[in-house]
Amino acid sequence: MSINEFTHTLCLAMTTPKLICYIIAMNSALNYKTKSEYRIYAKKLRTELDIKKISVLISKRVIAQNFYKKSKNILGFYPFNSEISLIELFKDDSKNWFLPSIDEVSKEIFIHPYKYGDKLVKNKFNVPEPVTEKENDLKKIDLVFVPALMVDKKGYRLGYGAGYYDRFLPLLKDTCVKIVPITEELFVESLPYDDFDVPVDIVVTEKMFNSIF
Repeated sequence: MSINEFTHTLCLAMTTPKLICYIIAMNSALNYKTKSEYRIYAKKLRTELDIKKISVLISKRVIAQNFYKKSKNILGFYPFNSEISLIELFKDDSKNWFLPSIDEVSKEIFIHPYKYGDKLVKNKFNVPEPVTEKENDLKKIDLVFVPALMVDKKGYRLGYGAGYYDRFLPLLKDTCVKIVPITEELFVESLPYDDFDVPVDIVVTEKMFNSIF
């Protein structure tokens, strides 16, 4: 058994505090070979973190940044399965908020106006989606929050594998800021990526703000 296989097996099995599992994994340099291995690791680790507390800290950090203050039309995402929650940001009614929906056949993302408290309906994957009319002008988006399981220091994110955002992000205007909010433990040195993967501009964690340029 390789060190990565041993670490992965141990992380899944152990019931000791998450920090021990994290240290063991980091000591093996997280040298997994495939995206699937990283996904398993990230999903397991997320369940052991205080995502609610981390989300509050990230939201406070975002609000203090100039790129957020200058943005008027913002595409967020509704939290799913231990993702970072942006719900506190959605309460900022000085911004025009949008949320995504997906087409499971074409693998497209559509955007919809959203105000805090609007009705949401879960899709096939149990992700809450808006029921408001689609917004066709994608170029109006100034800032987009992109969900991720992990992200690396080159801005390459690890998603769930369907490629929705890699197809969607190039449709936005060049000046649109692409940001991943994520816990510090899942912001890593390097991840495997493909030619079609689209890197983000900024990574924000509960501990720091990182520009990828």
